[in-house]
Amino acid sequence: MLTVLATMIVIGSIIFGITFKAINAEADGRYEAIMNIVSEKLGKILAKEEIGVRNLSDELWNSLDSPEMVMKALEKMIKLNNYSHGYFVAFEPGYFPEYEKWVEIYINKEKDEHPRNIGSASHDYLSKDWYIRPKEIEEGSIWSDPYYDDVGMCDNVCSFTMPLYDKKDSVVGVCGTDIPLKWLVNELQVINDSSYHYGVLPIDLGEDTHFYTLIFSSDGTYIAHPQERRVLRENVAFSIDQSNEADRRIIQDMMQMKRGKASMTFDGVWSNVYYAPLESAKWAMAIVVPKKATWLPALLMSGLLLLLTDIGLVVIYYFCRSTIRQVASPLGALAKSTEEVAKGNFDAPLPVIEYQDEVCELRDSFAAMQESLVKYIEDTKEKAVQEAALLHDLDVAHNIQMSMIPTNILPNQERKDIDIHGFLTPARSIGGDLYDFFIHDDKLFFCIGDVSGKGISAALVMSAMHFMFRIVSHKEDNPKHIIETMNNLYASENESLIFSTFFLGILDLKTHLLQYCNAGHELPILITDEVHVVPVKANLALGLFKDKVYCSEEIQLSPGSVFLLYTDGLKEAINKDEECFGMERIQASLQHIVDKGPANASDYVRRLVDDVENYMGDTPQADDLTLLAVKIKE
Repeated sequence: MLTVLATMIVIGSIIFGITFKAINAEADGRYEAIMNIVSEKLGKILAKEEIGVRNLSDELWNSLDSPEMVMKALEKMIKLNNYSHGYFVAFEPGYFPEYEKWVEIYINKEKDEHPRNIGSASHDYLSKDWYIRPKEIEEGSIWSDPYYDDVGMCDNVCSFTMPLYDKKDSVVGVCGTDIPLKWLVNELQVINDSSYHYGVLPIDLGEDTHFYTLIFSSDGTYIAHPQERRVLRENVAFSIDQSNEADRRIIQDMMQMKRGKASMTFDGVWSNVYYAPLESAKWAMAIVVPKKATWLPALLMSGLLLLLTDIGLVVIYYFCRSTIRQVASPLGALAKSTEEVAKGNFDAPLPVIEYQDEVCELRDSFAAMQESLVKYIEDTKEKAVQEAALLHDLDVAHNIQMSMIPTNILPNQERKDIDIHGFLTPARSIGGDLYDFFIHDDKLFFCIGDVSGKGISAALVMSAMHFMFRIVSHKEDNPKHIIETMNNLYASENESLIFSTFFLGILDLKTHLLQYCNAGHELPILITDEVHVVPVKANLALGLFKDKVYCSEEIQLSPGSVFLLYTDGLKEAINKDEECFGMERIQASLQHIVDKGPANASDYVRRLVDDVENYMGDTPQADDLTLLAVKIKE
């Protein structure tokens, strides 16, 4: 009995220590995850506000002729964006001659039915940081430090602002949005409340075990704090013991936008502090977790587990003593039967067990195992057949998809003025890259595209893009109009938000004038005596926004020049060291062909394919690879 008691003490102590440590580790990982969740959700909130302002800037571009048009644009945007609290547009002095020096048109969703001009001598926005800095910095947009808005929100706010340009690309002012700090605090509380009741012991152990979230600016000023009176009035540095050098360094790391975790005395409570930057706004956030919130649940759970373990050991001991003889007798017969089963004789008879005890259950389990093994073998055969059918279907889909890609043979083999060669290999059986070309009315229509994602969904979108290009291009010869028509057709039905980059070119085979329109695709390369990257306007990828306006560009090609297009699978191909192939290697490969003398379009494509395959070695292809080269024959 003493041996059993000693064993219980040793086992209980080990379980208590392991459990206490494991629960503390779980709590540490949980709060790290909560910090990441809060950081991600705050990032999404700020990103929505930024996107709203950028959309407002686009809307204002055609509405700068009068304050009334500006007001209509603001009223339209505030109705469209449910998440925004208010928008404003502040103009340079004298932009509207009929007004005074200050024209700041503002609308608050909660307070204003219509936009109003709040600019005045008493509200001189021209000296405000949120007005001056966006026009001076390279990024062109900022999140301001928190301040009190005495005219618009009449509350503590932070503003996101960016320069406003007219059609002459001149800065005429700034536009932006305000976030009330009270609202930000409420959002944090909602996130905290939704994250609290998780973990090993999901019960409330008292208010002094609750964690809370802080947001502060780069100088440490509180932007969001559970205690509203501390917002804008106190600094995070005042929450620690200033005589503690280690704590001061941690606060400096926070204000320098670093990420980490520290144990420190915060507001007089020994706590774990998890901190991370909010990059876009140049703010920092921290989650403060009192130590009591981690060790108290660990202590309770470890003690409970220790108690249950000891009780269980006692019950097991007495139970084993009373049943061991009853259990031992039929085990020999069962062992012989299981040996037969192990040899593959799944129909071997099992002994009959008289008592309904654990041995009987074990016998029944072996019987169930016999049935399961037979069923498993049958299921494995059926699954093999299904997998073979799936592989066959994918192979057929691959052949169908590749049949949609044109061969490198022009419709008229007698042409002496043009040479074209394309290459496409998907990362999987089927993919989302495409290229196409055809000649119509002495013009070469060609394109290349890259659908976001891979596999079946990307392949379906690729097929749709291919047919849209063919249908629209036979009725229209303006790249801008073709791209806009394709975008409208695609965006109107694109509920899954799968977008596609796209480059479309139309080459006049008589004049060698190339007109083209780019929709977010990789920059093309022009090969003459040297290899040049052609700077083109990126525009927006297809399928994201309907009625998006695109622009066409043109370039005069000369005899002997080659116009090369490719997808990001070329530039971003990686080797075993996870290094990208990159633009420099692309240009070097092409220059090698140029230096050797005249070459066909296929020579340039084949050289790039060979070089990138050698570079990748045994590294699996991560993305679809597509190239298209068009050469003007001399």
